[in-house]
Amino acid sequence: MAEEPLTVTLRAAHAGDRSAADRAYAALYPTLLRIARARLRVHQPNTLLDTQGLVHETFMRFVRADKLAIEDRRHFFTYAAKTMRNIVIDFARKRQAERRGGGADHVTLDSRVFGDMDQDRSLIDIDAALRELEAREPALAHVVEMRYFGGYTDQEIAQAMDISDRTVRRHWDKARAFMLAQLQA
Repeated sequence: MAEEPLTVTLRAAHAGDRSAADRAYAALYPTLLRIARARLRVHQPNTLLDTQGLVHETFMRFVRADKLAIEDRRHFFTYAAKTMRNIVIDFARKRQAERRGGGADHVTLDSRVFGDMDQDRSLIDIDAALRELEAREPALAHVVEMRYFGGYTDQEIAQAMDISDRTVRRHWDKARAFMLAQLQA
């Protein structure tokens, strides 16, 4: 992998080169696993997805994506965070649809990130609030998505979005307040 930039390998993989896909997957797997673990912590008993399954599905969606042009490694990880969000939300919706009716258990998220938010907030409620934020303030929603679903640090988000750490924190504070208001409504 050292001989070949990851971006070139990702582009070749996306274009259908099976050996490039294998090399990219091997190089990205540890980082994708870290991101997946950030979303599917062991102490969340209601989450039936496993980290390896989430990583495999994320990478398969990348390989199958038709109109995706990967610019660089950061762009790929931004894509991965969004894809993991979609996979987790789809999974939660499917589970909720399967058990329609009262007394349904909620799929919980790690609420540490959102501070005072109740542990029993469902993924679907969070996704709805995030979609509302996306419609109003896309940059704020992007910060939430990368931090909450991607497990990125403020520094990593700042680097990916080409903004300062301080701006990331301001965006996070504003987004968090908006999300909490939406979830309490």
